Order: sequence, then C-alpha cells, then structure tokens
Amino acid sequence: SGEVVRGTLDIKERLTTAPGYLTESELITMMEKNGIGTDASIPTHIENIQKRFYVTLESGRRLVPSKLGMVLVQGYHRIDSSLVLPKVRSDIEDQCNKIAKGLASKEDVVKKAIALFQGKFDFFVTNIEKMDILF
Repeated sequence: SGEVVRGTLDIKERLTTAPGYLTESELITMMEKNGIGTDASIPTHIENIQKRFYVTLESGRRLVPSKLGMVLVQGYHRIDSSLVLPKVRSDIEDQCNKIAKGLASKEDVVKKAIALFQGKFDFFVTNIEKMDILF
C-alpha cells in the first residue's frame, strides 16, 4: 500500500477510422438478427436497394452506399429516426408472422400498420423542410 510504480508511457496521435462497408453476407446476418425479412425475401430486399441506386455492390461483395442512399438515410433520420432503424420493419414482420400462426387477424394488423404509417407520413410531410439542407 502506498507503493509508487514508475514506467514510461508512449502516446501516439492517430485518427480513428470508420468501419468498413458491410458485405452482403454481413447485411443478411444483421437483417436476420433484427427480424427483417425471410430467407425468401432478403435477396429481394438487397436487389431492390441496388436497383434503386441506394447502394452499389463492389469488390469483395461490399455494399457501398450511394450519395442518394446517404442523403435519404440522413434526411429520414433528421425527420423521424425510427424510419432508418430496424425496429419498425421488424415489428411489421412480427405481426405478419402472427397472422401466419393465427395469433392475429390480417384486418387488425393492416389497420394498425396503416394508422402507424399514416401518422409517420403526416409528420414527415409536415417536417420535410429538414431535408432541404442535404440538397
């Protein structure tokens, strides 16, 4: 107790680096982990984000976001961050699974989903000017 330990400390200044872009397989793993999509629909989701020019598939099967993809994510995040997080999509997938298992009615699920997204749409339209700075 009260012992003094002496040593040397070498401090190096470095910049942090951003994580690399996801590969297709990493995205699939994240989608599965977050309850987004099914084995049948995941490839379609990935194909759609490429067709819509949100990402490009580059060497090493890495999905690199386009300027359009980045602006959309940033804009959605500014207005309603839940739109870029997996929870909303995952909740819808969960409700669809409940319909398939007979635990929920299609009519109730559709009614709730429409109410949810109508509210999000109305809020988005009211706050759309928050995207202007990105263009």
